[in-house]
Amino acid sequence: MVDTEARFRNGCEQLRWLARPWPDEIGSSLRMTKRQFFTPRGCTAIALALVAVGCSSELSTPVANRDLQALEADYVAYGMVSFITARGVREGRVEADTAYVYEETSTAMLRQMSIVFYDEFGNENATVTGDFGDWNQETNRMVARGDVVLLIHEDSSQIQSPEIYYDPGLERIWSDSLTTHTMSDGAVSTGTAFESDMAFENITIANMRGGARRVF
Repeated sequence: MVDTEARFRNGCEQLRWLARPWPDEIGSSLRMTKRQFFTPRGCTAIALALVAVGCSSELSTPVANRDLQALEADYVAYGMVSFITARGVREGRVEADTAYVYEETSTAMLRQMSIVFYDEFGNENATVTGDFGDWNQETNRMVARGDVVLLIHEDSSQIQSPEIYYDPGLERIWSDSLTTHTMSDGAVSTGTAFESDMAFENITIANMRGGARRVF
């Protein structure tokens, strides 16, 4: 009983520590909304202690489930909102329902994610949504996977693919998988891959109707 009570007290203290605000910047200007919760490795004992005894004060923060703990992420964030910056200029916004952050590799696994890209004037010009994906916070390279949709705001055209890659160093977005391009007038084209500049002025669909061709 003494051991259980000690674990209970320690668990509550650690949960209070976990409720502290995260640093404003981790990797690439990572900022969190108020809907946040972080679970470092080794919190299983805390969860067990809470189940066995119960905290003396009410906690509104959810307890990590087994799948989450198994990922062994350094931090887990719910309702993540982050901004991509380069040379002091904001180039995009990353959002995810859940982000599993691994500090050693500077990567984050995202669930139910979206990436909003800005043009040179700071206006939103495209959005990528995906079921899950990966983000390298040092290079800002990203990949969205699942039912991925790229929406180009200027003409409301869409590109769908099982995965879409983004590399700010190359200023390029692309997919090497089956691609469906739906124009604003409803016309649909398919191909084996696509690539585009970040202004979305030159979009190339590979092997479309027998050969690569530019779509404007």
